[in-house]
Amino acid sequence: MRFNNNPTVVLGGMLTASVVCLQTQVALSLPSSQIGKSAKNFTVLIASDYPGSGVIINKKDKTYTVLTAEHVVRHSDFEYHVVTQDGKKHPVKYQTVKKFPGVDLAVVTFTSDKNYMSAKLAKSEEAGIGSVVYTAGYPDPGQAIENRIFQFTDGKVSGVNPKAKDGYSLIYTNITRKGMSGGPVLNTNGELVGIHGRAETDVQGDVQVKAGLNLGIPIKTFLSIAPKVGIKLDFKAQPTAKPPTPKPTPTAQQQTPAVQPPGFQPTSTTPTGTPRLPSRPKPIRPKGTGQSPVCAGSRC
Repeated sequence: MRFNNNPTVVLGGMLTASVVCLQTQVALSLPSSQIGKSAKNFTVLIASDYPGSGVIINKKDKTYTVLTAEHVVRHSDFEYHVVTQDGKKHPVKYQTVKKFPGVDLAVVTFTSDKNYMSAKLAKSEEAGIGSVVYTAGYPDPGQAIENRIFQFTDGKVSGVNPKAKDGYSLIYTNITRKGMSGGPVLNTNGELVGIHGRAETDVQGDVQVKAGLNLGIPIKTFLSIAPKVGIKLDFKAQPTAKPPTPKPTPTAQQQTPAVQPPGFQPTSTTPTGTPRLPSRPKPIRPKGTGQSPVCAGSRC
């Protein structure tokens, strides 16, 4: 497969896709409202008996590729549908699901004639401690919010755990709820830096209570393992401005043609290509003494 803005998915035996990762020389932060609007377009609900979220990362012809958490699509006997932001339900063929070894990641595909936005993948190190990140998804209904709606929250990276289980090394303070697993973690450029999937909990009696911290799998983990599960990655960097082409300077072979004075322009050429000048006009002899003869208005 290949993937931001613009890949290639070929299904049948081996899943290939085309992934376009954004490489910027100078990245400028986008307004959070703009990032939220984009996130709503490429974040999807994965409907089943235990719903979760996902993020569109690729389109090839009519086939879309969605990256999510493996536990969202773990059960082969469930019926799964990808629900896009327009409310359309797209069935998932479970045989196309690709699960990643050792980490809680998977990709699913669906087909549609409609045009949906794909997220840009950040081809960089994971977001650093203290940096702002955004999470998005479709959490389960609660006591006050009784229906499932798109949610977009902000927070900061609070830590990185290199020894994390199942790839969940990215830790952040965003508010999340059950049902947002598999949804995107975005940086301030609107690029996909991780996949959300877990929350830290404390045990109070017999009940697990969320502790306020959440965990995601960095996108670099996906990029490093994808080829091993039959996903071919092909990166394309944003084009950079080319410097202006310098004007050529005259060389010994580039001689400026001699300019003939008025009245002596070549009228024809010899058989060898040499310009043939007209015959010199008769001099006009002045009547006075001490004056030079004049040839057709120019001194001879």
